[in-house]
Amino acid sequence: MKNLISGILVAAIAILGFFAYQSSQQVVALETRLAEGAATVAAAEADKAALAEEIAALQGQTDATSEATTALEVEAAALSARVGELEAEKAGFADQIAALEAEKATMAESIAGLEAERTSLTEQAAALQAQIDTLTAAAAAPAAEAPAAEVPAAEAAPEATTTP
Repeated sequence: MKNLISGILVAAIAILGFFAYQSSQQVVALETRLAEGAATVAAAEADKAALAEEIAALQGQTDATSEATTALEVEAAALSARVGELEAEKAGFADQIAALEAEKATMAESIAGLEAERTSLTEQAAALQAQIDTLTAAAAAPAAEAPAAEVPAAEAAPEATTTP
């Protein structure tokens, strides 16, 4: 009986040893999985931190873009107002141009009238010169026949010098 109890004890110890071995193998496997899980969690935490930094950077860019957009909108409004002012000024210039064109047309008509008057005056001057030449020639013909002493020198001189 002693052998039977010894056999049972050896078998029980062998079974307990086997279970202990299996349990230790399971513990090792679980520890390995736990270490892998911890590494995965650490990697996820690192990714989370990196994403948080990226989100903060993107938020800063969004804020900067928002400020730039606001500044551009203000500048666009100012430029729009300036365009309105320039268009009003352009309309004023168009009115001035129209007035100057009308004045130019009036001056052109005045110049044409003055040119016509000049032509008329030139023709009158030519006609008067022809009359003066005729009168001078007519006065010179009787003077050549008459003695030079009878014609006073004071009267003859003004006729010769009055040619325009």
